[in-house]
Amino acid sequence: MATIFKFGKTDTGVAHCPCSNMRLGSGIVPIRKMLNHNVPVGLGGDGSASNDAGNMLQSARTAFLLARVGSCDALVMLARDILKVATVGGAKVLGRDDIGKPAPGMSADLGTINLDRPQFAGALQDTVAAVIFCQTNHVDYSFINGKKFVDQGRLTTLKIEPLVKKANQLSQQLCEP
Repeated sequence: MATIFKFGKTDTGVAHCPCSNMRLGSGIVPIRKMLNHNVPVGLGGDGSASNDAGNMLQSARTAFLLARVGSCDALVMLARDILKVATVGGAKVLGRDDIGKPAPGMSADLGTINLDRPQFAGALQDTVAAVIFCQTNHVDYSFINGKKFVDQGRLTTLKIEPLVKKANQLSQQLCEP
């Protein structure tokens, strides 16, 4: 608890990587306590080798649920709390004041998710909670600084297949004696 207090006093940020922590057995990060002590908390992912996905929506959902189970309190973390950690919190950890929320003067970053899917059926009374609770694998459209990077769930800026092939080759080389 003393460390958390020091982090808050010194504005020391934390990149919370819940999937990686669970995979490695590193414990449950007390993000609610950190947030209550003004510690900047953002979400991170250590990549597919450590968290098995590289999916920030999955990391948000996992952080959300892990905070609840770690405290045995469903109200300790709300969907909007984890959305704030994933957006504004991440910007603060990075020392950025030009990203993290849609507002005048901010970078033009936007991601959209098609909610007309079976996993969202019956959950649309609260769309923020639906996106956090109901697992989705991808965003449908993503614009970063006004440029389209994802179109109908597909990355537009480069071809994925050659990258996956190269990453698998390099991974195999690392595993060879």
